[in-house]
Amino acid sequence: MRPDAGTTVPAEGSHPCVVLCLNVGSSSLKAAVRDPHLRLHVDVAGLDGTTARVTTTGPHGPAEEEPLPGGWTGALDGVAQALEQHGLWPAVVAHRIVHGSAALRGARHADERLLDQLRRESARDPLHLPRQLSVVEAARIRWSDADQVLVPDSGFHGTLPGEAVTLPVPPEARAAGLRRWGFHGLAVQSVVDLLPGLGAAVVVHLGSGCSVTAVQHGLSRHTTMSLSPAGGVPSLTRSGDLDPEVVLQLVDLHGGSLAAVRDLLNRRSGVAGLSGGTTDVRELLADGGAAADLALRVFVRDVAMAVAGAVTTLEGWDAVVFTGGIGVHSEEIRERVCAALLPLRGGARGLWGSPSQRLVATGVRVLTVPVDEEAVMDRLTRQALSRHARAGAADPAAVQR
Repeated sequence: MRPDAGTTVPAEGSHPCVVLCLNVGSSSLKAAVRDPHLRLHVDVAGLDGTTARVTTTGPHGPAEEEPLPGGWTGALDGVAQALEQHGLWPAVVAHRIVHGSAALRGARHADERLLDQLRRESARDPLHLPRQLSVVEAARIRWSDADQVLVPDSGFHGTLPGEAVTLPVPPEARAAGLRRWGFHGLAVQSVVDLLPGLGAAVVVHLGSGCSVTAVQHGLSRHTTMSLSPAGGVPSLTRSGDLDPEVVLQLVDLHGGSLAAVRDLLNRRSGVAGLSGGTTDVRELLADGGAAADLALRVFVRDVAMAVAGAVTTLEGWDAVVFTGGIGVHSEEIRERVCAALLPLRGGARGLWGSPSQRLVATGVRVLTVPVDEEAVMDRLTRQALSRHARAGAADPAAVQR
């Protein structure tokens, strides 16, 4: 589909100026258009149901919301319609890829060779990667004249030391690509971008997915998620780390079905598995029942233990940064995590104030930061395009290699 008269179309041969960033979640699709200033934000939520909702927000105007039938089938149509209504046509479409791969360590053009490699690796992440790649394919058709760029969510963790990425399994297993990749990298990079001079910090991302990352001098030193987003601390529906024997016995209980166990560990475990299916932390805090209380205690305990472990990988401890929907909006959860961290700071328990205030009194800043993954995607995409342009100027064949 071509733009109507008056839409933003880059001049032939010019550096692309309008970038559309697509961020595929488990049941949502977020899109942002920048040039590089934010022109439009589109949030498609509820895609796991029969009718989703599209919320469109401009840089100055009020949000517009309307239903979108068809689930994932109509998701990209909803985004495209919103762009066309605002006179926007992307020269570049950037895609967040939540998958660790040696073929994708930084933002890269989505050529057939790269896409074929990722398709071959889909068996390592059958719940997420096939859907992400299907959105890439649909975007190539929808915006056929636009460059397609893949941005790995694990890219920020490329600075992890060898002892952080290596799993304690035999060489043949490691040779198959089994290692710690880490995720929520775009979210943590957003924190680093927004807070220059952060120092030695632990970033606690608490949303539908949860992770803890140690950052020193703006670089990743440790992170809890490993081969997939299901690892590390428990999330709202993901189990987090488990004794391997637990997984093996679950496979036996489900008649050897790996698909059934994968679904259980990713969609019915974590907070949901302990609470009886509830994932809204506000509801759990108000519930007061035994199951809700246990779910929150397990969640807070595991997050706090992960923070304490992350501190051991740093040269000091200057800050703890809470991000994600729960981390930013739930003061109660933040205070419970901070309370569990007080023993790490000598004399903190005897100080006055809330747990977070007492941590601050010992020299640890406690911060909340709403992250902007799409802004980071936009920046990384433009940097990659600039590098390709410079390489192409020196060697016309360089961009194709």
